[in-house]
Amino acid sequence: MSKPSTPSAAEVVPFAVVRKMCQNEGLSALACLAPPAPWDPAPMDRLIADGLGNLSWMLETRTQRLDPLSLLPSASSLLVVAWAYQPERGTNEIKRSRYLAGKDYHSILRRKLARIGEALAQFGGQPWDQRAAVDSAPINERSLARLAGLGWIGRNALLIAPDAGSYRFLGVLLTEAPIEIFQGPHGQNRCGTCHRCETRCPTQALVEGRVQSMRCISYLTIEHDGVIPRHLAEQFNGWWCGCDICQEVCPWNRFAGPAADVRLTGNENASFLLGINATTFDRIFAGRAVRRLGYPRFRRNLLVAFASLGRRQECARIIAEAAPLVIAQARELGMFGID
Repeated sequence: MSKPSTPSAAEVVPFAVVRKMCQNEGLSALACLAPPAPWDPAPMDRLIADGLGNLSWMLETRTQRLDPLSLLPSASSLLVVAWAYQPERGTNEIKRSRYLAGKDYHSILRRKLARIGEALAQFGGQPWDQRAAVDSAPINERSLARLAGLGWIGRNALLIAPDAGSYRFLGVLLTEAPIEIFQGPHGQNRCGTCHRCETRCPTQALVEGRVQSMRCISYLTIEHDGVIPRHLAEQFNGWWCGCDICQEVCPWNRFAGPAADVRLTGNENASFLLGINATTFDRIFAGRAVRRLGYPRFRRNLLVAFASLGRRQECARIIAEAAPLVIAQARELGMFGID
């Protein structure tokens, strides 16, 4: 597939103009690069060989993921942004990943990028095509962000910046607009001899900079649709949706700033979560990424989280609902006959 021809200097949209457009959307960490060559397939193939579990879509979209231009072959430029989310953990024993605190970031950030694309077309007076990607499209945002200089990919497989840590969403705008290239300053790996994320992961899911999906608490609570194996569930230490341990122990996250948007913040306590039922689940989590769990997995996760903390009373309350997935999980945990 041939790449778009390089525009002349007179046609290029100055990066200062793009920066202003992004600032209007509350985006300050950004860079722009020309479409790179297809990725080396070896890292992805190692990840696939490790086992994907319920992530079979990664294998199905392997070809697209290896080509940064697969979403928009006519793209002249790739604008890459990082957007900070809530860095503080809630005060409760029962925990979920910080990125799930508020409204669904996919739609919020995707709309921001789409508006930037529209502003570019208006600025240039051209019907430039565009495609915004935020986590759910078959494109490697982390590798593009590293290539653009927004950070390095750490041993926890997340993008880290020395001035912002890793509590950031990533987004990419592929556009036909020819934008001035701008390289961020943070591409060099600075993990050094630190292995805290690997050694502190309770399920040993991090190996040589890769996540062993089927051992990862985030995968098991968000993607896995069956019973969570007992030897892993017992290590959850209260995590009911996602896990931030590999970020919590990362020294660079002492530099993480506040969430860039109040819509990305929030907290729930144990009583509130226990009070959610099948009738209220969709309404309470409307507009939030947590909703994609569905009610059965939500209750399974709560059972595992409370069980890992030894909270027998809460576990009994969840089991009493007699939901099939919860009952199967309780059997796995050896919890029948619970007081």
